[in-house]
Amino acid sequence: MWSQKRNNPCSHPHRNLGGFTILELLIAVAIVGLLSAIAIPSYLDSVSRSRRAEAKSMLLQVASEQERFYSSNNSYTTNDFPLTGVADGRESDNGYYNVSVAACAGGAIGNCFVATATSQNQQSSDLCTTLTLSNIGVRGATGGSVEECWQR
Repeated sequence: MWSQKRNNPCSHPHRNLGGFTILELLIAVAIVGLLSAIAIPSYLDSVSRSRRAEAKSMLLQVASEQERFYSSNNSYTTNDFPLTGVADGRESDNGYYNVSVAACAGGAIGNCFVATATSQNQQSSDLCTTLTLSNIGVRGATGGSVEECWQR
């Protein structure tokens, strides 16, 4: 009879049935929180940098079109679509940037231009709020350094 009581799981009320303790769960939550605190900002920075590629591509496209316009008209234009004549504002494909063209500082639009891509929508929280490109290829940025904003 004694051997039957020993093997009966109900006879020992404090038997360890496995599972996690509250301490183990707290440690796991702390580890997940720490990894999230490191990974999420890094991911968001990477997304912002990849969106900047869209602005850089647009600025190079606008500069190319301005140069083609200049070769035909011997002047630049503030039109951001100089080859089509439509001046309704140029927005990036995904809507993260808006591009405008203006005369360079101290110059007339006939002699020089600066194309500016301004962040908007989800990209407006990016460190680099504007990227610029001039007719002589000078790159600029506001919000962050030129090297940081034009990297890669």
